[in-house]
Amino acid sequence: GRRDRGGDHVDDRHADEAFNLTEVIETAVRWVSRAGSSAFEVSLDLPPSLPMIGSSGQLQQVIMNLVQNACDATAAQVSPRLSIRGELGAGELMVLHFSDNGPGIPPEHLPRLFDPFFTTKPVGQGTGLGLSISYGIVERHGGKLEAANGSEGGAVFTLILPLAPA
Repeated sequence: GRRDRGGDHVDDRHADEAFNLTEVIETAVRWVSRAGSSAFEVSLDLPPSLPMIGSSGQLQQVIMNLVQNACDATAAQVSPRLSIRGELGAGELMVLHFSDNGPGIPPEHLPRLFDPFFTTKPVGQGTGLGLSISYGIVERHGGKLEAANGSEGGAVFTLILPLAPA
């Protein structure tokens, strides 16, 4: 069930703002790209408006985490790339695909990716909390976060979120 609305929900008083997720994604990508390798290329294919209700700050955290993970995962590639494609799904949903051209996710890791403290990064480099926290934020927004391997290689994270009621 729901956890008690205790100490880890400090953001709740900001939880109900209307915002455009497309702008949040653009901002998140700018921040991560600025800090990361200049070779890392992110292509965006998004509707001009993805209206949402919730916490833009929390979702920005989720998207920055996904972009940063892709940046880390593709670091060894000659031309590291991430493509973020957004579409309006069936019903009142938006679907975002984060596809990178890294080595992909070992199949045995897929079921555990969102477990707290699970990390594939070298000791001292990752807390293993990023995806787990992201998953919780997405769930709190009524959405889903899924991970898979792309048909042409690389990892694909799919973020499904409810649109703001029209």
